[in-house]
Amino acid sequence: MSAQLKKKASYEATFAHNFWKQTFSRVPAIPDPIELTGKTVLVTGANVGLGLEAIRNFLRLRPSLVIMGVRSVEKGEAAATKLRREFLDARIEVWELDMESFRSVQAFAARADRELDRLHVAVLNAGLGKLNFERVEEGSRHEVTIQVNYLANALLSFLLLPKLRPTTSSSEPGRLSIVNSGASLAIRLEDPGDGRLLESFDRPEKFDGFAQYGLSKLLVMMFVAKLAQMINPKEVIVNCTDPGATKGTDFFRNVNSWFMSIALRAFMGLIGRRTADASRIYLHSTLVLGEESHGSWTDWIIRAWPKAMYTDKGHQMGERLWDETIEELKFAGVKEYLQKDS
Repeated sequence: MSAQLKKKASYEATFAHNFWKQTFSRVPAIPDPIELTGKTVLVTGANVGLGLEAIRNFLRLRPSLVIMGVRSVEKGEAAATKLRREFLDARIEVWELDMESFRSVQAFAARADRELDRLHVAVLNAGLGKLNFERVEEGSRHEVTIQVNYLANALLSFLLLPKLRPTTSSSEPGRLSIVNSGASLAIRLEDPGDGRLLESFDRPEKFDGFAQYGLSKLLVMMFVAKLAQMINPKEVIVNCTDPGATKGTDFFRNVNSWFMSIALRAFMGLIGRRTADASRIYLHSTLVLGEESHGSWTDWIIRAWPKAMYTDKGHQMGERLWDETIEELKFAGVKEYLQKDS
């Protein structure tokens, strides 16, 4: 449905609109009689901040199993112990998942394949704001952290599809939602010419932390829009969810400048939502909104895509990104997961 909201895209990308939405609108409650009895829920990046609070919101709906995907099992177990005291009958499992490692993503998905009969809801929440150019040890040819994080989310999305599909024709579709950000709404894509799009981000001399973060989220939305074209919403509904600016999280914990850190925290304190409210948006995207949200940008309603996606150039870049993503992830056989849906 976001594809039909081109006329709203320019306004929704403005600071005025986002300031109004942050300060004067309230995240609605989850309507009755939504509940999760007998269902399995996964949230990545789940031991702190929005991810942890989302787990708490999901637990209130009594799922049969909640999986916390975390980089540090020790920290994840500490968070889970507190949740188990709060929700005495809850079944909570902590699984290791490092979104800067393709091997870790594959191992996580293999465990899901072995141990789960069905996965009903998956929220890919893991993400971090980094203002400095960094590399990680793996990531095919693309070693910039922010690229690997995008590709890791794409890889995990593909690998979870078999478990998200319904087991019978009468079962509800699985729900896959990747967390996004309004930082992408006004971003422009630079055409790399004859070069590869993903490789064009590997330029330390042109690195801008804020712009790169917004760009990475634009890539995610382009990926989700294309993925939605490839899978049947009767089987898996896929969208992006945007919690908006949120205070009280560790999102900017890697910001090195004390001045920038203070400024960001002050700004978040001014307009940011509480984590309990912002994380409830994840439930709206995965439990309240239906097939109409397939391939869309969402919070508690369906919003317009980033402006760039409505242009001919944006469409071409989206197709280019998809082809490069499939090529980069061919080591995991991702085409096979798409063929099962086609």
